[in-house]
Amino acid sequence: MLKFADYAYKVYQEKSFTRAAEKLFISQPSLSLCIKKLEDSLGFPIFDRSGREITLTDIGQKYISAIEEINNIKKNLKDEIDDLKKLNKGNITIGSTIFVSSNILPSILKSFQAVFPQITINILVENSSTLKKLLEKGQIDFIVDNAHNEKEKEYECYPLANEQILLAVPEKLSVNEKLAPLHIHSDIISMGENWHKNHPKVDMRWFKNEKFILLKHGNNMRQISNEIFKENDIIPNVTQEFDHLMTSISYAEAGFGICFITDSVLKYAKKLNHISLFLPNTSHSERTLFIIRKKNKYLSFATEELIKHIIDFHN
Repeated sequence: MLKFADYAYKVYQEKSFTRAAEKLFISQPSLSLCIKKLEDSLGFPIFDRSGREITLTDIGQKYISAIEEINNIKKNLKDEIDDLKKLNKGNITIGSTIFVSSNILPSILKSFQAVFPQITINILVENSSTLKKLLEKGQIDFIVDNAHNEKEKEYECYPLANEQILLAVPEKLSVNEKLAPLHIHSDIISMGENWHKNHPKVDMRWFKNEKFILLKHGNNMRQISNEIFKENDIIPNVTQEFDHLMTSISYAEAGFGICFITDSVLKYAKKLNHISLFLPNTSHSERTLFIIRKKNKYLSFATEELIKHIIDFHN
């Protein structure tokens, strides 16, 4: 049942017998024969070959899930053995969104590798929902992201920093004149984490007839945006949807619509042009940046050291 597991998993990954055979350095007929023997031993087909792209049958999905669990056990055992041997090398895979990986992690990882130059760090950049799936499958060691639900007890989370949700409004919109006293001057944001405590907030209903630029579904900021609209009974006029926060900001600067950002953008990334900033009056005005890991996943010495380093860097 497990003899040809690696072959079956490669076909699942490539969704093609031809591409899988090339990666496995065997002929396609040989690969097909191995998969047939595997399916005969199971008594059910693993792959549905009727479409243009190979997909999994119901039994195939269960089989692949089992293989992923076995691979995770193998990896955990290898990591434990490596630590016991006191190897002076390590390999860590971190998952993060493009904003975090581009603006927050570089300086942290640079200082870590100055101390541990032998550790190899890989960064996987995806949206929040995809990162959680990769973490669940054991394909990454931990995530640096905002997407954490307190009900998800299978995860261990370490808070790093709080971020304030802001509205980035194109300067040309007439609503800015009426709301001038509520405008946030960008230099105030550099005054520490509590800059927002006494700053006046804006009612979201001022913007109910304006155009909005949102991140696509699967992004944590999109989830927050939807909650803010729901809370204020607003059906937004969405003109564009993008994968990345910085793209949304660029289009807001060009006047295409309003977008939601965080104060981290001004702390880490860039100075905004032709934008007025406001602090929305909402119960969803804040989010926290976390390190997120699975509780039952073995952490290597190198990974534990990196997690400690990231936490210390933010304290």
